[in-house]
Amino acid sequence: MEITEEFHDLLLSKHVASVATINPDGSPQVTPMWIDYDKLNNYILVNTARGRKKTRNMYEGAKVAINILDQTNPYRYIAIQGKVIEITERDALKHINKLSDRYFGRPEYPIQEGEIRVIVRIKPKHVHVSAG
Repeated sequence: MEITEEFHDLLLSKHVASVATINPDGSPQVTPMWIDYDKLNNYILVNTARGRKKTRNMYEGAKVAINILDQTNPYRYIAIQGKVIEITERDALKHINKLSDRYFGRPEYPIQEGEIRVIVRIKPKHVHVSAG
């Protein structure tokens, strides 16, 4: 499902997303996360580290839900349900540095020793929006 241009700003600015995954026991797990958007391929991108609970829950084929509120108008939002289509280490360090620059104004993200970053690509299946 395509995301209309009117809501691209929520995916490409400093808005923090709530990303919901499903634990092995079926219970929900929600994490505030930085978000990015690949407009060309219509993928939601999140960057995380291997070994974290949300990362373990986001395997290829896993279902996820993402909600992003406009920080200036909480009644304007985008809610996305989708499926993880890829998890890759390729360009993950470059990507987390891009997000660090966007969200913190720091061109380099402080990687912890031994941390392995990954990009999770999510294909939207259902999109609900509210213009507020």
